[in-house]
Amino acid sequence: MITAPAFIDLHVHLREPGQTHKGDIAHETRAAVAGGFGTIVAMPNTTPAIDTPERFLAVQKLLKEKAACHVIQSACMTKHRAGLEPTDVLALKKAGVTVLSDDGSTTQDDGVMKEVAARAAEAGLLLVDHCEDMSCTRQGEIRLVERDIRIAQETGVRIHLQHLSTREAVALLADARKDGLRVSGEATPHHLALTKAALKTWGTNAKMAPPLREEADRQALIQAVVSGVITAIATDHAPHSMAEKAKSFDQAPNGILGLESAFAVCNKILVYSGEMTLLELINRFTTGPAEILGIPLPKKMVAIVPEGERILDEPEYSIAKNCPWKGFAGWGHVCRRDELSDSITKIVIQD
Repeated sequence: MITAPAFIDLHVHLREPGQTHKGDIAHETRAAVAGGFGTIVAMPNTTPAIDTPERFLAVQKLLKEKAACHVIQSACMTKHRAGLEPTDVLALKKAGVTVLSDDGSTTQDDGVMKEVAARAAEAGLLLVDHCEDMSCTRQGEIRLVERDIRIAQETGVRIHLQHLSTREAVALLADARKDGLRVSGEATPHHLALTKAALKTWGTNAKMAPPLREEADRQALIQAVVSGVITAIATDHAPHSMAEKAKSFDQAPNGILGLESAFAVCNKILVYSGEMTLLELINRFTTGPAEILGIPLPKKMVAIVPEGERILDEPEYSIAKNCPWKGFAGWGHVCRRDELSDSITKIVIQD
């Protein structure tokens, strides 16, 4: 058993306010704690969307009352997440916002995106973008990654590319980082572990955005995480109700759960496989996202058993159960309180 700083997740959906039939702050932050996370970044695609200082501050009050871990609440890049008009970035910063994102509905207007980026650069805020158009095709992802990298170069904004899924996008990120641009990227456990073949088994519970892709894309993501081109693993934890996921494939919403399973899945795919060391994996859950956010590591520690097969079940703490992990043979696990013992080795995290 070892201890390390509690993990940081750059991409979580808490669903509150307005979508509590899917999940809520109390349940999803408890799921985060169970998965070893001490800090999470919550997306602003609530109902209503968090696009004004007043809405941001209202959610801050809810988080203070209900959250089981530290939550960094992001706010919208554009009004109503409609992609047509930038939000009042300076007012949002004054209210305490540090991260801007429209999550799954990024603006398709390059001019609007450049204006948002310029405002974010002026305010010193992190811009976090879901690089995907309505087609959900690989070409759509590639086009928007190219756009965001170009805008980062033109405006000097810090921009983080959410849940990359294609080998072409990985190559673009590698070139941008080599050129010294302020661009970072993340990979999800599901894009590291699964391909589109999982749809045959799990149907809508393996439907997500961006979609699962080819084995060559999965391998490119693994190598990007191993090499440090991608410095953070983020879950994109997205609870949905059983009724919503029971709809036809075209009608069912995108998204799966990931907080409680993230370590066991990634430890199996990246460490047990011999691709990287345990220390390197923990860095992708800690120092990598901390550097992207510009925050110190959490003082809270998490205990981990790094060895041993762990057959995953449905998530215990989330309200929702939409995931393809039941029966997945993970490796190692984050400890429950009743598993803690005196035989704990503290792991040293690299700067």
